[in-house]
This record gives sequence, C-alpha cells and structure tokens, in this order.
Amino acid sequence: MVRDFSNPKKLGFMRFLQAVFFLNILLTLVLSAFLIKEQYALDFADVLDYLNLIFEAMSFWLIWQRKAAARLLIMAFALFNIVIGTGYNLGQGDFNLLDQLLSSLFDVVLFLYFLTSRRVKAVLIEPFTAEVKREELAREISYFKPRTWAFWRNLIMYFCVFSVVGHWMEAAYCTLIRFGILPGIYDPNSQIWSDWFYPFPVYGVGAVACVLLFYPIKNSLERRIGSRVVPLLISFVINAFVCTLIELAMGLALNMDYALWDYRDMFCNFMGQVCLQNAVAFGIVATLMTWVVYPALEAGLRKLPKDGVNTAFVGVCVGFAILVFLYYVNVVLPGVSITSNEAGSVVEIDFGKEGKVQ
Repeated sequence: MVRDFSNPKKLGFMRFLQAVFFLNILLTLVLSAFLIKEQYALDFADVLDYLNLIFEAMSFWLIWQRKAAARLLIMAFALFNIVIGTGYNLGQGDFNLLDQLLSSLFDVVLFLYFLTSRRVKAVLIEPFTAEVKREELAREISYFKPRTWAFWRNLIMYFCVFSVVGHWMEAAYCTLIRFGILPGIYDPNSQIWSDWFYPFPVYGVGAVACVLLFYPIKNSLERRIGSRVVPLLISFVINAFVCTLIELAMGLALNMDYALWDYRDMFCNFMGQVCLQNAVAFGIVATLMTWVVYPALEAGLRKLPKDGVNTAFVGVCVGFAILVFLYYVNVVLPGVSITSNEAGSVVEIDFGKEGKVQ
C-alpha cells in the first residue's frame, strides 16, 4: 500500500524540527539575557550559533507556511554549516574526522532528509509567486477600512492593550540595558518595575499611529514595488525616522532639563534627546507592528464571531478604564477620604462638628 504524504497537516519529522528550533531559539535568547557586557567574548562558534538561530527562525516560519523554499533553505544552510565548520577546523589545525562527523551529524541528517523525503516534497509546495503576493497584499489592504465600525473598534482595543503591553516591552528593553547587553542608562526606581498593569498611553498611541500612518505606507510601497524586501527596508527607514522625530519633538518640549531621559553619552545622539540605538529599536518595533502584528491580529479577529469581538471590546474598554481610574484619576473631595485595608475599602466622610461617618 502506497502511503499518502500530501496531507499538509501531517508534517512528521518536520514537526519535531519545528519544536527543536523553537526551544533552541527560546533557550538561547533567555540565556543571552544573562550575559554581562564586557565579561564575555564571542568566538567563531558563538557567532555561528547565533547565525543558525536566525536560520532556524526562518526555517520554522517557512515550514509553518508550507513554502517550497523551506526545503532549499534548510539544505543550503546545513551544507553551509558542514563546509564552514570543516574549513574552520582545518584552518585552526584542530580537524579530527570523527569529531567533525559527530559535530556535523545534525546538519547531515537535515540535508539528507530534506533531499530525499517524499513527505517534504509533497507538503512543502507553496510557491513564492507574484500571484500569492497579490492575494496576500489584497487581503492585508482589506484590513484598512476606516469607514467601518469594526476598524475603529479594533483600533480602540489595540490602544488599550498596547498601552499596557508597551509598558512590558519597555521593561524588557531596560532589562537588556540592566544586564549590559545594550548600552544606556535606566532608572531602577522607575514606574516600569512595579505596577505591571500601569498603562503607558504613549505606547497605545504608537500602536494606533502604526495602523493609521505606517500601515497605509507599507501597503502603498508593496503596490508600487514588486517585491517584499525593498518595501520592508524602506518601511523600516520611514518608521524609524518618524518615530525619532516624534521623540525629538517630545524631548524639546518636555525634556530640556534631561529629567525624563538623557542620551548625551549615547553613540550618535542629537542634543541628548535622540540616539541611533533608540531609532533602530523604534524602527524594529514599528515595522513588526506594521508588517506582522497588526495583520495577524486583524486576521485573527476576523475569524471570531462578531458578537464575541464586540463583547471583548466592551471588556477591554472597561478593564482599561479601571486601570486609568486606579493609576491616573485621583479626585479629592473636601472631607471625604477612601482607605483600603484587608477588610476592604472604607469611605470616611467628615461632617465637621457633627463628627465623622464611615
């Protein structure tokens, strides 16, 4: 009986590879966070490992998308690892045939599997064609419909959610600085290290700006330029430039005393208000939001029942309102105080000479 390998849901060994790639990426990134700058040096093997991390991420994505290019990419990179590793050891005078075979075993298995597997040839068949790109672009353009309720409903939810998620992203960025992985300074007493649900509306505004400004630019670039890479690069530059201009404007308006941030010691800074490192970071985040996160969120929300999304919208708005009232709104009424203890909240009203009522 001839086995059928054409079912795209049955990846077989490729599913195992995806799990290995994902775990390796996650573990390596987590361990990298504990490397302290100036206390380590990357050697050739480390650089090759990080290069493989990028390759594994690309392979994971291409297998997930069932792209035929995954087969060629994995075979090419496996061969690259074998050749480069062997050449490096020969050049260093450390070549040992048995050790080299053992160290290259995984790459040899990958190369042979993707070269000969019938399942690979049957499942990884999606092309990189102009037709596919046109369909993807048409679908992504359809997400931008500012005359519909669904568009603004989703945008409001993104503002609320990313006001909090942006807080977490800033904490992660400052953690990289804290461990010396990135240069810069951070405030250990900042609000970002406590009250993890404290909303930073500036990040919500940033998410909205990505949708209203950067996303149409991205779609326009893709329509005019018949590729993915060039529009992506142009979009990144535009995103980084605009975000940096906004930070500069905010700095000149609110941070002339450098009380909020100070980049005067950072490489390639301008007036201590903006610097190259943050410009690149802004560009990466805005480009990810524009090209990956927003289309994925829209595609996901479209699969949900309309009533379900509307219900979620109400919940998100009320939840965000709770955070705003907890952290931002403090109304002081004469003679009225509210305290909280283990027993609950206590409202105390002072009537002057007549006494107090709880």
